[in-house]
Amino acid sequence: MRKAEVRLRTLLSFYDSFLKLTLKGMKEVIGERGAASVLKFAARDYGASLAKSMKALGHNELKDALAMVLDRAGAEPEIVEEDGKLLVKLKNCPFRRPEEEPFLCIITEGLIEGFSNAFGKARTNKLRTRADGADHCAFEILPS
Repeated sequence: MRKAEVRLRTLLSFYDSFLKLTLKGMKEVIGERGAASVLKFAARDYGASLAKSMKALGHNELKDALAMVLDRAGAEPEIVEEDGKLLVKLKNCPFRRPEEEPFLCIITEGLIEGFSNAFGKARTNKLRTRADGADHCAFEILPS
């Protein structure tokens, strides 16, 4: 294994551990409901920022732009349109071992919601997650 790859893996492991400890601390300080609100707000804001960048680069279709972002995050997305809504299936979690900290799913849900809102969609619902024991994560994006 090359030195740069070892460094990257070490950094990702550190980031994963640090994020989980931060989430645990947030829940202890402001409670689960407060932590969930803060996480979702921040993730929605970040998702909206990503969407604006994608639109500025000429990616004006929600389905394609979201697939590109989620693919780059390593989520292995499948996105299909059905009955006017988008069904988003993530075969791989962008976070390591999400079952250790289910609050990570709030980040993913918020990111998808903020991203889709910037394209004019209204609401994102979590259908199932790997943290809850499913073999993949699934979300639906409902039209406005």
